Amino acid sequence: MKLFLLKLPILFGFIVAACGTQDSVNLPVSDSAESYQKLAEAPSTEQPAPPAEFSERKIIREGDIYFECRDIQETDAFLKAEVNAAKGFISNESENSYGERSEKRLTIRIPSDQLDPLLEKIQSHAIRIENSNIRSEDVTEQFIDVEARLKTKKELENRYTELLKLARTVDEILRLERELATVRGEIESMQGRLNYLGDRVSLSTLNVSFFVEKNREFGFFSKANDSLKNGWTNLQWFFIFVLNLWPFFLIAGALLVWLLKRKKTPPPPMK
Repeated sequence: MKLFLLKLPILFGFIVAACGTQDSVNLPVSDSAESYQKLAEAPSTEQPAPPAEFSERKIIREGDIYFECRDIQETDAFLKAEVNAAKGFISNESENSYGERSEKRLTIRIPSDQLDPLLEKIQSHAIRIENSNIRSEDVTEQFIDVEARLKTKKELENRYTELLKLARTVDEILRLERELATVRGEIESMQGRLNYLGDRVSLSTLNVSFFVEKNREFGFFSKANDSLKNGWTNLQWFFIFVLNLWPFFLIAGALLVWLLKRKKTPPPPMK
């Protein structure tokens, strides 16, 4: 009995050592590209830092304004000078004339903080504002979402790049390069979206249309000449209209002849 009690601590020590040895056994790791892919896509043990709060909201501002001016060329020069002073540019312009109205349209891209001052100057320059519409869109959440996904994709790109250095076979290299190309395509798409949003936030778009009414004299002789021409044209159209009714005239004439003949024919004598 004493011998058994002396051997009991030794036996217990062997059991503990055996358990520790089993936990420390290294499992075989596959060298295939699939294992690299799983390793690359595995979540990082480091906790991602929460996105930093935006110091200012990301607002897209754009609008339209339509007004009457005193002179087209003067207003055009005025607007272009103001846009240049505000570090903006004209992305499109067109001009047309119809009737007694001449009109010009400018598409202006201007820094967002200069939009309101430009609108105030246009309102003071215009004779009459016919229409004005300014729109705002908050895209802060889109910015945060795209930036977070872009950061994740860049981290995945770096992990694929490191795994590509460890690849040993041609098959592994090709499969990792395909995955890397896909990730880089997604990164370019997200970066393009981010650049597009940034451009629209930093530069506001303002569609400016302005017109001038021409003061024309009455012009009696020219209007009289136009009236004679219009009268002759209307008379020609009247004859054309009458000619289109010839079947009705033919039927009416035949019916009239039949009625006249019937009226001239004496009734039969009564027996």
